[in-house]
Amino acid sequence: MKQVSWIVPVVVLLTACVQEDPLADLRDYVEEVNARPSGSIPPPPEYKSFELVSYTASGERSPFEVPRPVEVESEEGEEPKSNVRPDPNRVPEYLESFRIENLAMVGTLTGLDSEALWALIRDGNGEIHRVQVGNFLGRNHGQIINISETQIDLIEIVPSGQDNWVERPRAIVLSGLDE
Repeated sequence: MKQVSWIVPVVVLLTACVQEDPLADLRDYVEEVNARPSGSIPPPPEYKSFELVSYTASGERSPFEVPRPVEVESEEGEEPKSNVRPDPNRVPEYLESFRIENLAMVGTLTGLDSEALWALIRDGNGEIHRVQVGNFLGRNHGQIINISETQIDLIEIVPSGQDNWVERPRAIVLSGLDE
């Protein structure tokens, strides 16, 4: 019985040492791929050659530099072409700190005791503000001149160069109508 007792563990250990081939599945896959019919690789496409052009504007300003302002000769004491200017002494309103593109009209209100129509504006931060004719919007000194149920009409004062200013009409349409 002593001989049998040590034979069993030896047989178990020897069978544990015998391993299946770990690369058998890889070899089967390679054989399968090699058995597939082989095809030809198409030739690469032909590309047209481009003709070289020499750069002849090397004496000009580089397109990557900021252009210098053009100096226009003006006569001393010349009057400005327009008398439109923003009021430098006026205290700016809160909605003038936003670009006009970041403001959206979201509705209107009518007071109980008056016929005045108020517009509701959503600013760039998502807050809603109530405005009326005469209020200012946007960074270009835009003053509201009319409010309707569907849009706000305003006049902006924008620089036209050489210390001149021009008035530009602008409208903010009720959100949902401009899409």
